[in-house]
Amino acid sequence: MTMSKIAAKLRRQNKEQYRLLGTCIFLSVLLVSSFAMMFFSSSIQEFLPPGGDTRKLMWLMLMVVAIGCLLFTLYGSSLFFRKKSREFGVMMALGAEKKGLARQLSAELAAVVAGYIFFGMILAVPVSYLIWKLFQLMVINTAQMEYRFGIGGIFAGLLFAGGLSLCILGAGIRFIRRSNIMDILNAGRKTEMVRKIKPWCGKLGVVLVVAGLFLAMAVPPFTVYLFHQGMPVIWNATYLLCVAGLYLVILSSVGHSERGRHPERYYNNIISTNLMRFTARQTTRNMCVISLLAFVMILAAFWGVMYYYSATKGGSGAPYDYSVHYPAAEAQMEQEEIGKLAEEHGVEITSYAGMDSLELIIRYTGRDMDDNRKYFDVEYEKLASFLSASDFTKISGIPVSLKEGEYLTVTVSGFQENIWVSADCLNVIEHPVTGESMAPEFRGTVEFDNLADVSDPFTFLLSDEDYSRFSQGLTEEWKEKHILFNVENVMETYGFADAWKREYITRATALSGHYKLYDAREEELALAEGKEYSYAGGPDLSPENTQLMWDWKYAPFAKVLMQADVMERVAVFVLLSIYVSIISLTAAGIMSYVRSVTIAMDNRQLFDDLKKLGADDVYREKVMRVQLRKIFAYPVAAGCMIAGVFSLFLTFFNDMRLQAFEVRMLLMEGGLMALIAVVMYVVYRLAYGRMKNIVGITGCD
Repeated sequence: MTMSKIAAKLRRQNKEQYRLLGTCIFLSVLLVSSFAMMFFSSSIQEFLPPGGDTRKLMWLMLMVVAIGCLLFTLYGSSLFFRKKSREFGVMMALGAEKKGLARQLSAELAAVVAGYIFFGMILAVPVSYLIWKLFQLMVINTAQMEYRFGIGGIFAGLLFAGGLSLCILGAGIRFIRRSNIMDILNAGRKTEMVRKIKPWCGKLGVVLVVAGLFLAMAVPPFTVYLFHQGMPVIWNATYLLCVAGLYLVILSSVGHSERGRHPERYYNNIISTNLMRFTARQTTRNMCVISLLAFVMILAAFWGVMYYYSATKGGSGAPYDYSVHYPAAEAQMEQEEIGKLAEEHGVEITSYAGMDSLELIIRYTGRDMDDNRKYFDVEYEKLASFLSASDFTKISGIPVSLKEGEYLTVTVSGFQENIWVSADCLNVIEHPVTGESMAPEFRGTVEFDNLADVSDPFTFLLSDEDYSRFSQGLTEEWKEKHILFNVENVMETYGFADAWKREYITRATALSGHYKLYDAREEELALAEGKEYSYAGGPDLSPENTQLMWDWKYAPFAKVLMQADVMERVAVFVLLSIYVSIISLTAAGIMSYVRSVTIAMDNRQLFDDLKKLGADDVYREKVMRVQLRKIFAYPVAAGCMIAGVFSLFLTFFNDMRLQAFEVRMLLMEGGLMALIAVVMYVVYRLAYGRMKNIVGITGCD
């Protein structure tokens, strides 16, 4: 028999290892490429503001997906090379040269890697399309959310595939450089035992996990609120305490064993416990990766659901279903025209209110941050909207009484002070024409969502006397009009709302064509100093502009439109978040399954020896179940624990309180953990059945 025939026969004997490596490559390329194709789709890119936090978070998720799949594939390749060592050992013992074996391995790897990468890339296109359509069917279906193929996803998938190939090639080179034939022959039986694990190791790990999360997430907001000092970027290294704690927890679960107070339990499990210690380091690393994948899948889903809930909740508590403000000099729709348009769409207007507001110069105290992350007070000068107390009482039904020289700040529902600006920030109010000024006295806040965001930093209320005095000498250039109305069955009036919005946009002129953060006073001061004003110009005033409602200073508000627009914007984030969770869950399930099967294959002889020593199938099955429980339950439980604490700290230390919807989100996260446990249990049962077949156990369960 020739050497080539011997090599071919050995490959046939180990074809399962080729299939395992190929499956890991195929799934990694498929998952990353399909995710990238959706991420780089123009439908998604149009809804992610350039430089925004959402886009940055999506990039982070893409990196997490790529790293998770890379680790998953490298684990599969390590198992492949571990089994390949026996094949190479036989060939070298028969006289084969290492150079020849290296060429043979290179050819085999090239065929496996290239073939499975090709199929993964090809299948990524229909998979991304089907996932998009399924999500579109369940969540939202609009023209803007149609699937549009992103060529950038192809390049991202190829880039990942290239990096993956290089990593596998590096692992192959490291493998072939082994020169000692005995090392190669014994590679499959090499143990990675650790020193004796102390009983406090696991407890210390839990402390480090909680301490790391607390230091990283709680200390920065405390220093900001108490000392007006942000923590340096290096402080994020405290997260490493959490990683170290996770490693200790998993290591303790794998390698710790002592008689303790229950020696009978120790002796009953002595074989299963010590069996894992023979591969403690490899098993610990593997379980840590699974824990991190569990953390990522929970956190991604939690962020997606919270983002969806908080975004769709915004504006739902506004007293008026529709509201708009615009420059008084601009000819817009009045009550009669709005009523006629509503009648055409079968919508009944139940209440209507209109009023004017003044644009006055204010000087107020806010905060900024220097290069050393130190917060300091600074006085800003800009324009802000002011309403009279009587007009506000008329439209809101909230009795407001102010004396001359006093003011109220209009806030959104559930407003809470932040580090950047406080509700009592006003120092001076100045007439923009006459220069008359006043140092007002703060008298509190009042919640009214329809007016809260009309101007920055707030909208303010003045006494009727002060309002009348400051309005004298002001032309329409310094005034705005406000229209607010309610309708019956607001969530059924989308057709009317869309027509109303389009008509409003059509009538908009250069007077209102400004970006959301534009301020005429700031522009005037900047130009006087010879500086360029950042928010000069304006957005594209077109109903087809998907960013208009978010970028326009005078964007109209309608509950039904806001829900629809938010659904489109949030659906993108939710889609990608859920897909990240699915990818992480898939990788965690496959890694756990593969690890279980590997343990069974590596210890098949041990289970045969136990049978020869008199152990029945029930005992051998018990040994198997103990190991499986650790492989499946411990890393998932650890990942869920970290994700739970992280989510709790994230929601609480964001504003130092837990709102009702945040509590509901945390409870939903608990339900998500339960769902993950069910999925992993199904994988556990599959691995359990496979292990029984490998070690030859029948008739037990």
